[in-house]
Amino acid sequence: MESRILSLSGLNASRLNNERDAWIYLPPSYDDLQSLRYPVLYMHVGQHVFQSRKRSGETWGLRETLDGLIRNGEIQEIIVVAVEHKQNEGASEYFHDQCVYPIQMLGEQYEFFLIYELKPIIDRMFRTLSDASHTALMGSSAAGLATYNIGMRNPDVFGLLGMLSPFFVHLDEETFVEQKQYRPHKPNPGQKLWLDIGGAEGFFMPIHVRSVAEELLSSGCVQGETLYFYEEPDAAHAETDWGRRAQLPLRFFFGREGVSQRVDLFGPDTVGMEGASATLNAVVTLDNGLMYTDLEGGCTVDHPAILEVTPEGRLHPRKPGETIVRYQNRNLQASMKIAVVEKLSATVTVEVEVSVPDTTPEDASIHAVFKLSKVRKGLYRGTARLPRGVCFRFKVSRGYEKEEADDQNRPVPYRRLNADRDQKVSYIVDNWIDLPAGEHTKGEQS
Repeated sequence: MESRILSLSGLNASRLNNERDAWIYLPPSYDDLQSLRYPVLYMHVGQHVFQSRKRSGETWGLRETLDGLIRNGEIQEIIVVAVEHKQNEGASEYFHDQCVYPIQMLGEQYEFFLIYELKPIIDRMFRTLSDASHTALMGSSAAGLATYNIGMRNPDVFGLLGMLSPFFVHLDEETFVEQKQYRPHKPNPGQKLWLDIGGAEGFFMPIHVRSVAEELLSSGCVQGETLYFYEEPDAAHAETDWGRRAQLPLRFFFGREGVSQRVDLFGPDTVGMEGASATLNAVVTLDNGLMYTDLEGGCTVDHPAILEVTPEGRLHPRKPGETIVRYQNRNLQASMKIAVVEKLSATVTVEVEVSVPDTTPEDASIHAVFKLSKVRKGLYRGTARLPRGVCFRFKVSRGYEKEEADDQNRPVPYRRLNADRDQKVSYIVDNWIDLPAGEHTKGEQS
């Protein structure tokens, strides 16, 4: 028995005045066990869920993930509905009523399509378990925000919400002013919520998602029962990273319960009496493969006069010195040494220089963590203040789907920049993924 992918074309979204496709994952036993019904996972930006529609080849690769989990008996079999995102609409359909960008917010119209137009078709065509407790909604970035809004507004439809790197807060890259892009919702009885974020997503900062998780816990969610939050160290804001950790919410929603097996403690080795705030990240691994950040962990400090740690992991320096922070929860233990200094600036200065190939259009806008200025043909440079401790995994780009490539025009690995100090970095771009080697253009519109 093997899984299979079907496609549905021309699905009408009446209030959005457009049509879109959806791709349906049917689990291995679907055709043979005709009396069995299955839970359903609805996913946004469906064109990247099973295969890549990008030049870079990035995809969630969810079919392979599901096949492996099901084959090993780690989750129950499910149906997945991957809903196409209409690129010409931008992110409009993923925002309900708060967005810093001047876009048309069509979140409610998209919500109507999912609930009243798409879901009835799926329930009619396939053997689904259609109640909320067996219906999940999952997305990343702006689609993670859409999952929060749609799911929390409709607990009678979606009982399982997976929010990967949700775009809850916009951070201005120059002023560092933060603007919320969501209205807080109270937890709904019976819903299970998964929230996560990578530690190297740049201006999509862990604290933005962590704070929402803390709000939900203080409003009635129970860690380990109705909510998990996970900060994955060094993960990027990218399809491949979301695809790699999608197995975690799948285990939470559709797998067996687990027992704590180990803990790893992550955090800064130095904090300042003055300067940027900091948190610890106690990552607990369960024997069912699930991983989460413990927001209710028990941390003690050898010298509490030097440093205080709140239950959720926030660090409060008291006086200069060094101390050991120890995490303990039942049989799990981990520790790390942290130094407290008088002052650690909240920002650092980073200068970035990028050399680009001759194929680069003359009017190209080059972005490497931040937008760079053209110095001369083939060379771009820029300087910016960045929040101390923010980490970026990125590719040099000229815009969407115009990332750097290697000398054979193949996708390159993500670069990494950790803004932990003042620094100057230089990068060389061999080619662009959208411009074959030797192909010259006068401008981006050529």
